[in-house]
Amino acid sequence: CGAAAAGWKRSRARGGANEDYTYVYNDLSYPVDFLRAFKTFYQDGLFTDITLQCASGVIFLCHKAVLAACSNYFKAMFTVDMKEKSKNQINLPGISHTTLEALVNYAYTSQIQITERNVQSLLEAADLLQFVSVKKACEQFLVRHVDTVNCIEMHSFAEYHLCSELEKESRRILLSRFEEVWRQEEFLNISSEKLLFILSSETLNVWKEEAAIEPVVKWIAHDVQKRIELIFDLLGCLKIDLNEMYLRSALSLHKKCQLSESKVRSLIYNSLNTNSKEISKRATAAMYVIGGYYWHPLSQVHVWDPVTNAWIQGTDMPDHTRESYGVTSLGPNIYVTGGYRTDNIEALDTVWIYNSETDEWIKGCPMLNARYYHCAVTLGGCVYSLGGYRKGNFCSCNFIPSLCIICSGPLIKSLV
Repeated sequence: CGAAAAGWKRSRARGGANEDYTYVYNDLSYPVDFLRAFKTFYQDGLFTDITLQCASGVIFLCHKAVLAACSNYFKAMFTVDMKEKSKNQINLPGISHTTLEALVNYAYTSQIQITERNVQSLLEAADLLQFVSVKKACEQFLVRHVDTVNCIEMHSFAEYHLCSELEKESRRILLSRFEEVWRQEEFLNISSEKLLFILSSETLNVWKEEAAIEPVVKWIAHDVQKRIELIFDLLGCLKIDLNEMYLRSALSLHKKCQLSESKVRSLIYNSLNTNSKEISKRATAAMYVIGGYYWHPLSQVHVWDPVTNAWIQGTDMPDHTRESYGVTSLGPNIYVTGGYRTDNIEALDTVWIYNSETDEWIKGCPMLNARYYHCAVTLGGCVYSLGGYRKGNFCSCNFIPSLCIICSGPLIKSLV
């Protein structure tokens, strides 16, 4: 011990009389322990300095520092010269007991449970109280569950709460699958502004006149007295060859009559000029051919545009020395999973993601098991990789009965 101490002193002497020995200790468990301690303080009601009251009157004893750390709303409230700064109780009448409890628990644990039943109320409260990370998590949850039944509601919800990813995905489904969307009951209650936005979009996926006129007829007939005056604006978005003078005269003659759905339809079709052609719209549906094999593995991406009836070439797949992979699509992304190396039949767990909107590839999280000759499908916002084979050669390959699930937000978020 003495020799060691002497050696340390000599080292200091050689380094100079003013040089100090420094050791920086970093306790990796401290952040977790710190958060756990505040959780205990919250549960036991220790050192609390602010009370939150929800709509039902239930109160939560909290710490200003904890709330301010994860919410800019509370940070501003407790630091800016506002009347709430000096108060010991904050009333939040627009937030339910269960929602506020979930957000408070998140502040003390960094965890929150998001379900289909609570996701919208959680996002609304997180948006109001500026829990940014919770709002983003709720938005990604909703993005995975947008479909033709709820895309109208989700688009309006996203616009109101400024959720850009949710707005983009709900708009994509709304426009690309419009012929399914307008048959939903919710479509009849859509606002005129929203319908004008849809019909005037250059990416609206409609193939012929009748497909675009019919939703206009249905929507007007649902509340004909209030909506009939919008018929010219709506039909004008479709760029059809319409005899507007004839339609105005016909509507004037029927002004005192209660127009039925069939009558509205008849008036519109009778107003079309005989040389009317199909609507010129760009369909959002396209067919993608990824890779393949012709004497050797192919990496090309070919896209067929049904409007121009032409093939165009996309960006090549980065990892092209493989074959027998699984391919499926989710939202604007195409997922290429697994496969095996052509030279040694080595099974792969890699995942590549092609974004059809940006024509770019990125590497995703690897699967739990390497596999080839498997099936890849999508359901409920997730990519499922089912079955397949692995091993280094065909004669000893093993069948994999397991299921790999890739949970996806805008790209791949996690693997379970």
